[in-house]
Amino acid sequence: MKNWVSGWIYWNMILDQNGGPWLVSVEHGDPDPNQQHPVVIIDRKTGEVTYTGLYYYLAHFSRFVRPGAYRIACTGGPQSLNAVAFRNSNGTMVLNVINNGEETGCKISWQGNMAVQTLKAHSITTIIWDK
Repeated sequence: MKNWVSGWIYWNMILDQNGGPWLVSVEHGDPDPNQQHPVVIIDRKTGEVTYTGLYYYLAHFSRFVRPGAYRIACTGGPQSLNAVAFRNSNGTMVLNVINNGEETGCKISWQGNMAVQTLKAHSITTIIWDK
């Protein structure tokens, strides 16, 4: 999202408990087995459905970043935090912060206003500003 993409397709939406079925391509150097990371896992034996972390990340982006939105600059923070901001066509601003580390506090400032937020370990947090 931060490197000028205009769309994103995640190939492996639903896979089984073994990370498959998978494709082995000699041309691309794929190993066998070539397990993938899906959005949803369905156990073929029990029918149990597991939503992965990626499912929740995609849910945050697709729920709050609306069609027609454009990315806006945001800076700062430690390496364990990955933030990206958007302005929706209705004027709202969305900040998604992925915390890849331990629970931490952060200060978010915008136009002279500051918000203090606690980010849980290995989580995604979405903050929305109205127009």
